[in-house]
Amino acid sequence: MIDRRRFRVWWDALRYTAFAGTDAPPKRSAGLNWLRGLAIVGCGLWAAFVTFSTVSVPPPAKTFNVLVTVLPCLLAVRSPLWGWRTLIVGIVSTPLTLPGIAASWGWPWAPGFALTAALVFYLVGESNNQPELAWAGLISFCAATPFLSDWRDAALLVLLGGIAFFLGNTVRQRRLAEEERAAHQERRLAEEMRAALLEERAGIARELHDVVAHHMSVLALRADSARFRFADQDKADREAEIWREFADLAGTAREGLTELRRLLGVLRSEEHSVALTPQPGLGKVAELVEGVKAAGTECELAVRGGFDHVPVGVALSVFRIVQEALSNAIQHAPGSAVSVELVSAPDSVRLLIENGPVDGPKRTDQAGGGHGLVGMRERAAMLAADLEAGERPDGGFRVALTVPLDREGCPQP
Repeated sequence: MIDRRRFRVWWDALRYTAFAGTDAPPKRSAGLNWLRGLAIVGCGLWAAFVTFSTVSVPPPAKTFNVLVTVLPCLLAVRSPLWGWRTLIVGIVSTPLTLPGIAASWGWPWAPGFALTAALVFYLVGESNNQPELAWAGLISFCAATPFLSDWRDAALLVLLGGIAFFLGNTVRQRRLAEEERAAHQERRLAEEMRAALLEERAGIARELHDVVAHHMSVLALRADSARFRFADQDKADREAEIWREFADLAGTAREGLTELRRLLGVLRSEEHSVALTPQPGLGKVAELVEGVKAAGTECELAVRGGFDHVPVGVALSVFRIVQEALSNAIQHAPGSAVSVELVSAPDSVRLLIENGPVDGPKRTDQAGGGHGLVGMRERAAMLAADLEAGERPDGGFRVALTVPLDREGCPQP
C-alpha cells in the first residue's frame, strides 16, 4: 500500500526542485558571502574561457555555448536551483550546436560546460536536502542520457555527478550539525543561567524569611510583655514609656513590612529548611576582610559612618555582595590587592570594592561560570540599588553599589 504522506513529501520535493524552489546560499557573514560570490563568478568566467578556446564552431553557436556555460554560475550566486535549471537547458541544447565534439574528447558537451556542471551540482548539494538532491540528480541524468552512446559513459556521468552532489551535501550536513551544536550550547548556557538565577532568588528569599520572622517575633514578644513591663510604673512615667513603646513597635512593623515586600518579589524554595542562625550584617564585613588577609591576599577596609539605621535586610544583602565580590577577587585575580570602601549616609549606603590587575593569565577555570554576578544583580534589583560591576581600564575589576534609603531607613520603591 502506498504511503500517501511519503508520496506527498517526494511530490512536494519534485515541485520545489523543478519549478518553485528559490533557495538561497547558506547564511554567512557579508565578507564570506562576497568572497563566495566572487569565487563562483570567477569559476564561471574561467569555464566560459575554456569553452571559447576549445570549441570550433561558427560564431553564433560559440557565443551560445559561452553564454550557457557562464550563465548558470551567475545565477547560482543567488539561487543554486535557478543555476541548475539553466544548466539543464544547456545539457539539452548544447549538444545540438556542437557536432563532432564527442569524437574529439568523448563527451557531447564542451569542456568548460562540464566544469560549470560540476560547480552547480556542488552548490545545489550544499543548499538543499536529500529529496531535492535525488530529484535534481534524476532529472539531470534523464536530460543527459539521450546524448550518450555508451553505458560506460552514463555510469561515469552518474559517478562524477554523484560525487559533486555528495560533497556539497556533506558540507551542508556538517554546517547544520555545527549550527545545531551551537544552538544546543546556547540553550544549555541559558538553562544554567536560569537555574543559577532561581537558586540565587531562593537563597535571598530564605534569608529574608528569617529577617521577617525575626521582626514579627520581636513585635509579638514586646506586645505581649508590655502589660507586665509597665504595670508597676507611675501613671505619668507609664504614659511616656507607652508612647515610646508604640513608636518602637511601629518602626519594627514598618521595617518588617518592607522586608516582607521584598520577600514576595523573589522565589522561595520549599526544599530547604529555614536557617535558624542569626543573619550577618555590615558589622561582619571586617571579619570577611580579615579572612581574605588570612588567605594571603592584601586587603584594605575603609568604613565611614554608622550602620544602626540601616535595615537588617539591606545590611544582609550588602554583606552578601561584599562576600561574593571578595570571593571573585580571590578566585579570578589571585595575588592582586583588594580595597573595600563602605560608606553609610542618612539617605544611602555605598559600597566600592576594587582589585588590581592580575600578574599573568587570568584564571578562567573556576566553577560557577560567572553566576556570582547574577546574585549581585538580583540583590541590587531587589533593593532598587545601582550596581556597576566590570573591568577597569588597567585590567582590574570594580564593583560599585549604591543602595538608596528613605527617611525611615527603608529602601525607596
